[in-house]
Amino acid sequence: MQKSSAYPLPTWLFWVWGILTLVTLTMAPLFDYDETIYAQTAIDMMRHSEWIVPTANGLQFFEKPPFTYYMMDLCFSLFGENAFAARLPSALFTMITAMLLFHFGTRLHSRHFGLMVAAIFLSMLEVGFLAHAAILDAVLNCFIAASLLNYALWLHGGERKHALWTAAMMGVAVSIKGPVGAVVPIMVIMIERLLMGQFRKLLLDIPWLWALALFLLTATPWYLMILAEHGPGFLYEFIWVQNVGRALHPMQGHGGGFHYYIVVFVVSVLPWLAAIPWAFKQGWHTLQGDDALPLLTRLALILTVLVMVLFSFAQTKLPHYISSIYPGIALLLAAAWLRQPLAEKHALNIVRFTLLLLLPVGLLLLLFPVLYPWLQALTHHPRAVAVLAQDIHPGLLTSTFGLLLLATLVWLARQKGARSLLSGLIVTGMVLQFSLLVGLGSFAGKLIQAPTMAIVEQLQQQPQSLPFYSYNLNAPSVSFYAKRNYALMLSGDGAEKLRQMKSPYLLMLRSESRKDLSWLALLKPVLDQGGFLLYSVTATNKGHGKNKVSRLCAG
Repeated sequence: MQKSSAYPLPTWLFWVWGILTLVTLTMAPLFDYDETIYAQTAIDMMRHSEWIVPTANGLQFFEKPPFTYYMMDLCFSLFGENAFAARLPSALFTMITAMLLFHFGTRLHSRHFGLMVAAIFLSMLEVGFLAHAAILDAVLNCFIAASLLNYALWLHGGERKHALWTAAMMGVAVSIKGPVGAVVPIMVIMIERLLMGQFRKLLLDIPWLWALALFLLTATPWYLMILAEHGPGFLYEFIWVQNVGRALHPMQGHGGGFHYYIVVFVVSVLPWLAAIPWAFKQGWHTLQGDDALPLLTRLALILTVLVMVLFSFAQTKLPHYISSIYPGIALLLAAAWLRQPLAEKHALNIVRFTLLLLLPVGLLLLLFPVLYPWLQALTHHPRAVAVLAQDIHPGLLTSTFGLLLLATLVWLARQKGARSLLSGLIVTGMVLQFSLLVGLGSFAGKLIQAPTMAIVEQLQQQPQSLPFYSYNLNAPSVSFYAKRNYALMLSGDGAEKLRQMKSPYLLMLRSESRKDLSWLALLKPVLDQGGFLLYSVTATNKGHGKNKVSRLCAG
């Protein structure tokens, strides 16, 4: 084992990461669909003082339990209804996860090991992205990590209280996102004990009465309350449709092949990709043993492989579905770094491979304003063409961050040996995060959300009493920023309902949906931008439009 001074880590990196994360939470408006549907659900619950049944735009939203909505509502009450408050729970729970890794790493091994694990975790690309996203996964991952770390401390130290904490943390994870919060840690624990030939001993050692009581206390209150209010219909929607259904069928267009999460993994663990094969090899050869490092290595390997395999079989796929593995990857890397010194030649190869991967990223950011017209010409998908056709172009900010990333990579190339490589990769990872998040993410947010924000601007000039409908378009960002709900009309009977609807009213839709509403053909939209349309429909122009369409068809 290396002395803790072998790889010095400046603790100020954690403060810098935390401050930069908080400062950049508002770099872009909330993105449709996931960010804004969660934020809008939290807003609706708070406005209507409805703390049991989640609703979005007046419709029941049973996809997820409300734990994270409560966190968002607390932030909204403190900081206002804005992107900063919506994303703050993700940022805070990412920091809490890093603190847990530091705390348990220190207790299980050494303060330096805890610092290493926390720093590696915070420097992974996907971890930074999730810290800036108003979704549930950063909060969920915190409690999954807490359950497994308490389990490790229970095995290592034998204190019964940590077995109880393990059960309680699983229960909270279930209250955040459903069964996955318990399924993943339970399967990891079972496989770990089976590998060690101690599964029967585990069953005998668990304080079942108190553990089950704590699990049920933390996991079930909301489920019991909503079950009492809505009966078995809720269980069908939540368990069968939203959980089992996502595993059996692609939902909301989020599908992908078996290789999907391999690609996600390769990108999301940057800049550590080149070091991971070495860490996996080291971990595989040191699985046995009851000491802290072998135990944490086993848990990390099992967690990573299990989650990758489980979600690869699931038919609905999104990048953040495997994000519970990142604390495990950080544990695996830190344990390998401490267990065996990295050979100078191996360290050089890691640097070279990392530069090969990231130099094109830096050059792309640097040259992005020049390459953007070529990207516009290259795109052929109608929706992408409509978005890119807006008069919005990248500025010098993107190039500035590209230059910063390139300078960091030059500095990384000058690092010699394992002593400085660890700090070099941590700094590079943090620079990569903020270069992409701020340099590219702020532009992408402005570009993608520009049409809905333009709709919001128009809505704010209209009286709140004016009815507002959306045809075949669910864009919760409009509700969130305009502070008013819309009634969603779906294709089919929705088109007929709109035709017979009493005017005046406002109507938003995508441009490709206009063909379903023939009477709109000769009406001039209030707004036509980025493939989005907003109409102000009055009795006069509605009848005028329908009459003209009828005459054209007759002719």
